[in-house]
Amino acid sequence: MATIIGTHLRSSPRDAALANAIAAHALDFDDSSLWTDGHPSAAIVSATVALGEMVDATTAQVVEAIVAGLQGQARIALATGPSAYENGFHGTGVYGTFGAAGASARLLNLDIDGIARTYTLAATQAAGLRRVFGSMGKHLNAAKAASNGLLAAQLASKGFTAPSDGIEGRQGFAWTHSTTFDPSRPQGVMGDRLAIESVLFKRHASCHGTHSSIDGIIKLREQAAFTEGDIADVQLHVSEKVADICCISDPVTGLEGKFSQRHAASVALAGLGTGPEAFSDESVHDPRLIALRQKVAVLLESDRAMTAPTKVSITLLNGDRLEAEVDVFEPTPDAELSAEWKALESKFVTLTSPVIGSSAARALVERVEHLDPESKISQLLSLEPA
Repeated sequence: MATIIGTHLRSSPRDAALANAIAAHALDFDDSSLWTDGHPSAAIVSATVALGEMVDATTAQVVEAIVAGLQGQARIALATGPSAYENGFHGTGVYGTFGAAGASARLLNLDIDGIARTYTLAATQAAGLRRVFGSMGKHLNAAKAASNGLLAAQLASKGFTAPSDGIEGRQGFAWTHSTTFDPSRPQGVMGDRLAIESVLFKRHASCHGTHSSIDGIIKLREQAAFTEGDIADVQLHVSEKVADICCISDPVTGLEGKFSQRHAASVALAGLGTGPEAFSDESVHDPRLIALRQKVAVLLESDRAMTAPTKVSITLLNGDRLEAEVDVFEPTPDAELSAEWKALESKFVTLTSPVIGSSAARALVERVEHLDPESKISQLLSLEPA
């Protein structure tokens, strides 16, 4: 049995992985990775922790499995290329299935044949549509990736048969999901680096594609002492590739607000926090934010790469023009990792205190910060919710 985190409930590892992955991805506040074409940890960590609890794994074994799962996920995503995403597949659901499967296979100590069958069984379940962005269907993509990946490894461990070339073989994953499959691409991008180095921390509870716009506005607010009443208009220069990702012009729900450049910009222009409350059903109907939203124009540029900096231009009523370019997809420099940890700690305590209580939240931070690699993962999950 495995823990459904934040509750007193326990369930099968697959059901726990599904429930925990939905919770992990529900706020769109989880990490991102360009190499995995989505949000890797919701599926990988949910599956690995659930399975790790069942097999009585140590925290070191769980961490090793997460790193291994992410490595496989990134290599498959990079080899697949952009065509799958462009055709409507959601990377978090599709590649997350491989990540959860690889991590689970590692925890179960499968041999090469078992790992190959695991990946094929993951490939035949790998799914998730971008059409559901802005709805709870997006959360389900991550959840099914966690559950299906775990199932693939469990079946393989019991001798469930499958061909070893389910990814690259005729009528396999590459055949059905990609027109740009290139097995040499991962080495060219990754070299000798680990995929975990590509994981990016989220500071705002919205699609990562909106974060450069948010940070650009915050930067300009800090540099120039203007108020929202001083604003004439705002232009966001973004890649045309985000048009179908995070450019909902006039969101009507909080979930749609997470995928709206204009709403995200209005929150930043108002100087409000960018946590979950900024992307609620109430916030997208706030007259103050709607008025600011009407001043924001999103300019889609064909020559601006998806990972290129976003250019923010704010014109004030006095004629002054303020400009900034921000790229949130740049990796965090080593010198800033300590500050990054503090920000992550604050985010964690803020999000979890209402669920498990502030004392338990801070105690969990303390445990993670001084983690004993030989301790059991079950010990990390033993704090009682409030």
